[in-house]
Amino acid sequence: MTKSLFLSAALTAGMMLGVPTTSAHAAPAVVPAAPITAHDAFVQNAAWSCGPRRCAWVPGYRGPVPGYAMRWGPPSYPNCYWKRGILGNWKHKCDD
Repeated sequence: MTKSLFLSAALTAGMMLGVPTTSAHAAPAVVPAAPITAHDAFVQNAAWSCGPRRCAWVPGYRGPVPGYAMRWGPPSYPNCYWKRGILGNWKHKCDD
C-alpha cells in the first residue's frame, strides 16, 4: 500500500512538473488612444464659472470650479446654465 501511495504521489509530482504551464497575459503597457470623433473636434478648454446663485459655461475659463460643478459636464445647449433654487438645490435651465 505504501508503494502505491508513493508511486501515485511521484507520478502526480512528475505530471505537474512535466506539463507546460500557461502564463497569464499581461495588460499592454500603453493604453491605445481613443478614436477621435466629430464631437471631440469641437471640445475646447471651458468650465463652469459659478457665483452664489448661478453657474455659466465659460470657454477658456481657468478659474476655480466648485466640486459640485465638476461633475456636471458641458451644457446640453449653448444657452443652458445652472441656477440655485430657493431651497439651495441646483437646477439645470435653458433659455429659449
